[in-house]
Amino acid sequence: MATATKGRKAGENMDAVWKRFRRTKAVELRNKLIEHYMPLVTKLAEIMSRRLWPRVTADELASAGFDGLIAAVSGFDPARGVKFETYCRQRIVGAIRDWQREIDPLGRSGRTFERRLTAIEDEFQAVNGRHPTSRELAAKMELPIVKFNKMRKTVTASHCVPLDGSTERNEESRSSVISPADPGPSPVDHTERELIRDYLTRGLKEQDRLIITLYYYEKLTMSEIGSVLGVSESRVCQRHAEIVEQMRTRFAHQTCDLVA
Repeated sequence: MATATKGRKAGENMDAVWKRFRRTKAVELRNKLIEHYMPLVTKLAEIMSRRLWPRVTADELASAGFDGLIAAVSGFDPARGVKFETYCRQRIVGAIRDWQREIDPLGRSGRTFERRLTAIEDEFQAVNGRHPTSRELAAKMELPIVKFNKMRKTVTASHCVPLDGSTERNEESRSSVISPADPGPSPVDHTERELIRDYLTRGLKEQDRLIITLYYYEKLTMSEIGSVLGVSESRVCQRHAEIVEQMRTRFAHQTCDLVA
């Protein structure tokens, strides 16, 4: 009973802070709101970092997520009829994904090269029954062999991480021993997938968009999403099924040539 009473009082106090902040836009009130919602950033960063380890840490993701939190507090409009927590989580995820794009060693042109290379390799092998040589691939991609080899080397290097994750290893082993990166998704989703996500989730409520993003793009489990949203796993499963049915009905009579 005492805990519930304390929780209600905290909620009432934050409501008062929100009202004063929307009226005055005072920096100290904004900072108080940011401090209050910081645990949301930490929780989301910890969950998302499990999928990306060892390439990034929870602290790195949290640093990016705080930018989203600040933007959410500054730009929140209660007239939209969305709870701040839901809106805030969406902005935090967006800020983290923006940061992931920035740290991508390949960039958009490199990712485009990688996708095209994979497609041409698969097609060549299917037709000829063998792997193509570098010169054959370069010719297919209409690139000089020197430029092709350089870009391919960059792509290969982007999928490698140090074999020994210990901070106590010496400099020689740090520079010479590498192994393939973990087989999980790249930190950056391809541009095409981003466009598809925006197209498919257009018109959905903020929380529904977040569920789709976290489940299909960030690969979080229903339990983890429930932890992020502050609801039960069963509720997430139920809402996910409703969203999928809603989208299935929406696209039942539409032709879409987008491929994830």
